[in-house]
Amino acid sequence: MNKILSFVTVFLIIIFLLYNYEARFSGNEIRLGMSAPFSGNKSDLGEDMYMGANAYFQSINKKGGVYGRSIKVLTRDDRYEPRLAVKNALNFIKKDDIFAFFGTVGTPISKAILPIAIKNDIPFLGPFSGAEFLRENKSPLILNARVSYKEETEKLINYFVNKQKFTKIAVFYQNDSYGRSGLRGVREALHKRNLKIVEEGSYKRNTLSVENALYEISLANPEVIILVGTTMPVAQFIKRARKNPKIRKNINFGVLSFVNPKLLLKTLNYKSKNIIFSQVVPSPWTSNKVQVVEYRKLMRKYYPKKDFSCISLEGYFVAKMTAQLFRDVGKNFTKSEFIRQMEKLSLQINEKKRSRSKSQECPCLHRVHLMLYKDSRFMPILEESHEK
Repeated sequence: MNKILSFVTVFLIIIFLLYNYEARFSGNEIRLGMSAPFSGNKSDLGEDMYMGANAYFQSINKKGGVYGRSIKVLTRDDRYEPRLAVKNALNFIKKDDIFAFFGTVGTPISKAILPIAIKNDIPFLGPFSGAEFLRENKSPLILNARVSYKEETEKLINYFVNKQKFTKIAVFYQNDSYGRSGLRGVREALHKRNLKIVEEGSYKRNTLSVENALYEISLANPEVIILVGTTMPVAQFIKRARKNPKIRKNINFGVLSFVNPKLLLKTLNYKSKNIIFSQVVPSPWTSNKVQVVEYRKLMRKYYPKKDFSCISLEGYFVAKMTAQLFRDVGKNFTKSEFIRQMEKLSLQINEKKRSRSKSQECPCLHRVHLMLYKDSRFMPILEESHEK
């Protein structure tokens, strides 16, 4: 009897999953779930990512949405803590009936939510993380919009070592999956150039405890420090490093894209000397690219009191990519058809291919932009020669 019940249960589960995949989407609203820090000292990450995305979605919703359906981003605050993110993910599924996870902010948060997404066959769209595990995982449910931290660190090391001829590179990193991903990227980039990290120092996530890391790094007398952290700890580290007599006065810093550059500089009283920013989008303040101009227009319309940022620009691009997926898959689509369309787009992104259709182009994502702050503005350096 128990065997029969077990067989029936498994059979019903399989039938449910097949129905879930092949049922045509019929709702009037497409709900996306976004777990991010909306409180605490990292709230700028969640708020900016959401604002950029919501500005774009509002603009298309006012025009009738996608085939008459509006796209809505539902948000839950995780305070950059994985345990809260897990709770949020389950609530998104059970209470909000989301179609996909969207713009999940942070590597440790993505690492906590991704298994839930895969278990429940829910698309995982445009996470705000460059971690390798999101790229090594072959699940068709993952669609990365941005480059990896490995590509960012490669670009930074190329600039500091190949262009500036520095050889003594240290790393300050957050002691979790995000920080270790960046650390690994620096190590591999240096290894290609027959170099090694001269010293490394870490701090605990959601703290400003940078003193021990600074002490360890100061002993190696580096020429460059690559910073793989969040905005406030990175700002605290730079402040202290500049005052430390054991750190050379002309020390250089390379900052990864998880840091909000404008907020960092504000915290440093705009003392930007020798800071190079790696970003996955062009300058939201100065770029004349058509889509960046459109982003600024929408931000002025929907968030007139908010400043532009690299993070909200990324949110805008991820939203644009997501809306295009729903357009491409057609009005009467199944989940399996949507996932196949995700795989197709993911292949195009990975192969650096772009559609010739202006509506489908996303030319500013999936590449690294190095910037510096000079004369009260962000200026690109080492721009890709193929950018237009």
